[in-house]
Amino acid sequence: MSDWKQNLQKTRYVMDVFFLIGFMIVSAPQATGVPLHEWFSVVLIVPFVIHLLLHWDWAKASFKRLCSKVTMKERFNIVWSYLIYLMMLLVFVSGFLVSEAIFPFLDISLEIQAFWSKLHHDSATFIMPMLGVHLALHWSWMVKFTKRMMTKEKAA
Repeated sequence: MSDWKQNLQKTRYVMDVFFLIGFMIVSAPQATGVPLHEWFSVVLIVPFVIHLLLHWDWAKASFKRLCSKVTMKERFNIVWSYLIYLMMLLVFVSGFLVSEAIFPFLDISLEIQAFWSKLHHDSATFIMPMLGVHLALHWSWMVKFTKRMMTKEKAA
């Protein structure tokens, strides 16, 4: 494997680990409190966008592959990834619409509606097992890549 491709995989791996850790922190508003939950969520947008950019080639190619002859597992993986993306957008948008800390800090008055509050809670709750399935689909790659990185570190 060429050096730049290896470095791209390492970058993806490290950024995805940061994204996962950030997501886990944001997913526990009871532990951080609502204000930190909201501000950490704003910060989480950065690794979310980086994740999308680092996997952009896959996203473009996968849509074309979805319309061709692929295995059922690959088709499921593609559809599932797109569903997680849509769900994450829904969590972010609904989260902003029920903000108790960010908008008041910015001196923006916004009436929180029960619909958006329920939608945010339900979508945020549902995305956690969705992410678990996503990680399970990529588990063997994560384990192999982790072992490869650890082996190279020991050799260096």
